[in-house]
This record gives sequence, C-alpha cells and structure tokens, in this order.
Amino acid sequence: MNEETKEVNEIEFEQPLEEEIEEIPSIKRKVFADQGDPEIDSLYRKYKDGDLIIQPDFQRQFVWDAAKSSRLIESALLDIPLPVIYLSEEKDGKEYVIDGQQRLTAFFSFIDGKFPDGRDFKLTGLKVFRELNRKTFIDLKETDKKLQRKIRYCKIRTITFREESEQDLKFEIFERLNTGAVSLNDQELRNCIYRGKYNELLKRLSQNSDFIYLLGLRNPDKRMKDIELVLRFAAFYHFTYLNYKPPMKKFLNNDMEKYQHISELETAELTNAFKNTVMIIRSLLDNHAFKRFYKGDDKNPNGYWEPKKFNASLYDILMGSFAKEDKNKVYQNLDSIREALIYLMTSDQEFIDTIELSTSSVQAVTKRFDKWRLTLQDVIGISQKEPRCFSLKLKQELYDNDPTCSICGQKIQNIDDAAIDHIEQYWTGGKTIPENARLTHRYCNWSRPRRKE
Repeated sequence: MNEETKEVNEIEFEQPLEEEIEEIPSIKRKVFADQGDPEIDSLYRKYKDGDLIIQPDFQRQFVWDAAKSSRLIESALLDIPLPVIYLSEEKDGKEYVIDGQQRLTAFFSFIDGKFPDGRDFKLTGLKVFRELNRKTFIDLKETDKKLQRKIRYCKIRTITFREESEQDLKFEIFERLNTGAVSLNDQELRNCIYRGKYNELLKRLSQNSDFIYLLGLRNPDKRMKDIELVLRFAAFYHFTYLNYKPPMKKFLNNDMEKYQHISELETAELTNAFKNTVMIIRSLLDNHAFKRFYKGDDKNPNGYWEPKKFNASLYDILMGSFAKEDKNKVYQNLDSIREALIYLMTSDQEFIDTIELSTSSVQAVTKRFDKWRLTLQDVIGISQKEPRCFSLKLKQELYDNDPTCSICGQKIQNIDDAAIDHIEQYWTGGKTIPENARLTHRYCNWSRPRRKE
C-alpha cells in the first residue's frame, strides 16, 4: 500500500458535486402508508420468521447500552407512549425498519435474553421498578408473569410505507425520517430502498483490490462512499453522460431502480468493464488517480499533485472513458494518455472550470466528458498521423540529463511537472523530434508567448 494510503477509512472529496433542487412532479407525489398499533409480541414473531428486518445492512449497528435499553423496558411497564416506528414494505414482501431500529432491538434482545453482541440482557438503572434491576425476561416469568405479559403485549404505533409508493418520494421521506445521531447518507438509504442483486453487486465491486488501492483505503469506507462511487461508474456506463440530468442523486437512484434485479448477463458485463477500467487507471496514474495536478505560478513555477482530496469529476470521466475502450490499445498509449490528462488539468481553462465550478450541471458534465473523450481518441489514434506530443521516454532522458527549465532556468522538481516544448513551434512546421525539443516547467511552457497559427 502506498505511503499516502489513509489511516482513516473515509474518502475525502476535494469538492463534492453540488446538488440542484429537484421538484417532484405532481403525478409522482403518491405515498401509500398503513398505520397500526401492533403488539411487541407480534412484531417479535415477524422478526423471528424473517419477515421483519430490524438491522438491514444500511443501518447502523445497535448502539444503545444496557441502561438505555432498560429504561425503554421500564417505559413500557409504565404505559408511557413510545415514539412511532417507521417501516418500509419492499418487493420481496418483507418489511424493513427505517426508523426505530434501536428500540425494537432493545425489546427483542430483552425477550431473547441477550444483546446482538452476545452479552446477557439484565435490567439495570431502573428508577421506578428498582426491584427489577438485575432481572432477565425469564426471571419476570418466575416472579411476576403479569409484568412479562405487559412487555409482550405492549402496543407501539407503526407506519408502514407500502411497496407501491413512488420511489422518488419514498427516498425523500426516508431522508426526513432519518433521526439518528449521525444521519444516514444517500447511499446508506439506497441500501434500504433498492435492495436486491444489484445492491449486492455494487458492494462486491467496491471490494476490488485495484479499486481500494486507487481510493487509498485500507478497509471499506465507513459511510459507503466507495459503494456510491461504484454506482456512479455504473450509472454513466448504463446511461452515458449524454443522458445525464441533474440532480446527481436522482441520476444514481434511477440506475439503482432500473437494475435492482439485474440479470446474470448484465452483471457479468458490468463486472468485466469495472475490473478492466480500474486495472487501466492503476497502470495509468497509480496513487495519483482521481486527484488534480496543479501547474505552478509566476512566484513558484513548480507544479504539484493534490496529495489527498478526491475529485469526483475526474473520477467520472476516467472511469467512463476506459470502460468501453480496447484495453490493448490503451496500454500501448499509456504515457501519451497520462501526458494529455495532465495537460488538460493545467492548460485548458474550460476543462479546469468543469472540474471546479458548477460540476453537476448538464453543461459541465457534458463539456468535461466531451473534452476528455476527444483528447483520448486523438491520443489512441496517434499512430495514424504525425505525433504532436513527445514521448515520455524522451522526456525522461532529458530530465535525467538536466532537469533545468529552459525558460526560467530553475530546477523542475518532478517529471510530471516537466513539459517538452517544441523549439520551433508545432503549428509553424516544427517537427516532433528530439532535435526540436527542450524541457520546461508546465507553467513556463503554458505562460510563454506564442505566435498565432
């Protein structure tokens, strides 16, 4: 693992794609919900039968301690009204807990006699029913069966969103119901709403060793950002950037809904495309993947790579461009492709704007994909015409011989910041040959006066 690999398993974004406000059409503002007051015993039996999922993997694990869980049991014994439990009915016929996981887990753990981590559940910290401290659910049956029944037959209000509810509005509602100490993010919510084969595929792909390396993670991201990045790749792969419409959240939701029950053939196709893509990008950029390169300025001509922050816009175009390219042809031109990408990041202001400003707009997405696609195609087809760019091999030879910038006279700190300039300019007939080459800083080459073609 490279030295820049994060100790903390979380991706730090340079500038997250800003979201545009989406208005949900009136014809899609339909939510179907059932209200009820089931007994804890009834919910417990549904849980044991596998029809009620209280800890779906999108949820946080059980975090209440014994004292807080015990106070909930005491509240039930005191007939104190309990907060509403929100459930979601999904296509598999099961109900998933959206809000209320901790409460239901506390009730069910007390009935089972153990917490999810295997610890015995004995009541503790009770202030009214002090005589019940250190008691288990089984103990209550022996001492006061009436209290045990009171817990089993305690009623709790539930609101269940039925399966036929509009998915977009369902997503919006779940966001608003998200009342945990740390709110669930979009991808964690998608794990509830769009459960199925596709969801599991995205998780598997996020564990690809090349992908983990490129993201600089030791383990999966704590907030599922790595899984969302796989989804971003898949959405652009399926729909292409030409069909992108903001906000990004809806673009990704649409992809998850359409492929929720993905076929085996589609799974194989997406898996192969993803694996080939991350393999290419690792060879191309190594630990600089999905990060910016900045050229120097008039005070300091030395350029540099962004050391930590991840640029989602660069991720989209790189992952999207190599997914359907001939891998052999790409590998034949890796050096030129790398040089072309760094050139765009340092010298093309239109491209720079699309990865810095209004990055989620249709115009920005289209512009950066178009510019990179045309640049890539120009490089891949370079053998069919006279090359405009010098080879990396020649640049390495010049750099090893003398890393001094021919324009400012200062040392060039690293080879990625070095550019080979045509002594006789290309558009005036200057040949791309060693005799017509000189080594410069990218900034110096970019800022030097040029005679128009």
